[in-house]
Amino acid sequence: MSTHNTSSEEALSVESVRYHKLLSVLDRSLSSVVDTFKLEVLQEVFSDLAREIPEKLADSHEQISSYIRNSAHSDFQAIIMQYEMGEKLSALDKLVKEAAERKMHSEEKPIPSFTPESINRSRSTAIKRAELARLQEKLALVKKENMQQLVELREQRSILSAEHEGLERSISLVNSLES
Repeated sequence: MSTHNTSSEEALSVESVRYHKLLSVLDRSLSSVVDTFKLEVLQEVFSDLAREIPEKLADSHEQISSYIRNSAHSDFQAIIMQYEMGEKLSALDKLVKEAAERKMHSEEKPIPSFTPESINRSRSTAIKRAELARLQEKLALVKKENMQQLVELREQRSILSAEHEGLERSISLVNSLES
């Protein structure tokens, strides 16, 4: 049964560009991880073994590297099989190809694609409009309060001016009486 899945996946991988890219990325990632496990570092950590039996340490390094590579590769294959990545990526390739063909042969205008920016803008527009209306109401209220306070200020200024004039006359009268 697993031979059937493997051969089935191999057939799909031939058809699917995305599947090839996925395998390539996985292989590069795995190589990158395995390549960080260097013999020189192992020799530094096990310096006594490196001096006494360098061949066995090198063989051990190669065995560990092979084990890590094979184990991770097996895990990747299990995940790929579990999630049916070959079939799904092949279906995606087919869907993209059909969409491209439909777009080329269709006389209808295509539905415009929405970018994340346009989607966010459409959502935020309503929020911004509501905020603008709220702020305009607040501004109108502040303007009304300012006008009321301005009227009160003018009234108080008028009263103060009248009182100031009365005081000035009183001072003038007192000064004229003293002289």
